[in-house]
Amino acid sequence: LTSGPHNWAVLALLMAAGALIRHSFVARHQALVQGRRVPWEHAIGGTALLLGLAVWLAPAPAAPITANVADPTNAANAANAATDTVPSLAEVQTVMAQRCTACHNAQMAQKNVALHTPALLQQHALGIYQQAVVLKQMPMNNATQITEAERAVLRRWYEAGAPLQ
Repeated sequence: LTSGPHNWAVLALLMAAGALIRHSFVARHQALVQGRRVPWEHAIGGTALLLGLAVWLAPAPAAPITANVADPTNAANAANAATDTVPSLAEVQTVMAQRCTACHNAQMAQKNVALHTPALLQQHALGIYQQAVVLKQMPMNNATQITEAERAVLRRWYEAGAPLQ
């Protein structure tokens, strides 16, 4: 809601939906006091606006990757499948040593997270994935200049179950 490219529109639509729904409560009370028909139009409009926002903001379904190299239309998918190999633990440890263990080691475990051993990497795999791959908040301000390729290594490692092999 807040980090999307159209966050201002989302906020405006949420406010409009809330105003419509609140107005429906006021109009309903007023109609009941005066013995008139309860106007449900505003509540329906606000609810429809919320449903429309939910549909608009819903993530797109992921397309399945097929590795049929014989089919030329699947050449892009085949290239993606080739890069989706599970990285070795040594590759993950190299990325961690260069980009993460300056702040997350045995001597200085920032936020109580140490990443200098394979067991600790596996223990904190979800946090690594969330902070470094999905949110891209780590390293803080990208101080160690982690690349998108290195983030992809971490993503593939996590999605493979964070193996220690």
